[in-house]
Amino acid sequence: MLRSIAVLSASALFLAACASNPAPVRNGRTQATVPPASGPVIEANVERLYPNERLFLCSGSSVSNAPDTDSNREVIEYSRLVVVNGVPLVTAPANNACVSSGFGIRTLNGRTRPHNGLDITSRPASRVFSGGAGTILEAGYNSGFGLSILIDHGSGVYTRYAHLEYVEDNIEVGETVHYGEPLGRMGASGHVTGIHLHYEVLTGTYQAGVWGRGLTPRNPFDFPPWIDPRLAVTDTEAAPLSR
Repeated sequence: MLRSIAVLSASALFLAACASNPAPVRNGRTQATVPPASGPVIEANVERLYPNERLFLCSGSSVSNAPDTDSNREVIEYSRLVVVNGVPLVTAPANNACVSSGFGIRTLNGRTRPHNGLDITSRPASRVFSGGAGTILEAGYNSGFGLSILIDHGSGVYTRYAHLEYVEDNIEVGETVHYGEPLGRMGASGHVTGIHLHYEVLTGTYQAGVWGRGLTPRNPFDFPPWIDPRLAVTDTEAAPLSR
């Protein structure tokens, strides 16, 4: 039986959003329709996150507001994990991802406005995973974000996952999630032109009931890479190979 999803928004906003959207689907009961793609792909329902070792712009289409890339369309300032206020986060929390739109001011459909996140997609459409450990603050429909999730990672750091097709059965407001935990799958809910994940890294002080408005959007490519301290061994700490 499908369970109702918990939502933190005011009831009027929730009802208005639901009036133009179907009830959320849980745990992959419908499949996204995506075009075939060339190059390596993964099975869409893989339940483990494998962050891209390298990140490229999506091929076959122009990428609005693209981050800096080399001649092969590889994003230059990309690290699989970054540190935001001491919190490690995945930069692109979906498997086999490519960038379809970057962060910052962009012009789309003749309108120039800020784009407060990173748009990534994959073929086939990938599950979406938590960028880090935290607590779910919001999970539900918003007229713009569609089916979306907002996670509090502590230290004033938050991430948003928007335009989802469905959410996993365990996704409820107040529940804790671990790094790389499946959240749902990228979709086309809300105001979108195609299937993708809109991923936001946010900082500030959270206010309930306003879908995270008031938090400051941050460019995920602006943060330093996270280095696993277990791998950070200095020359003086390393054991000699021979005597």
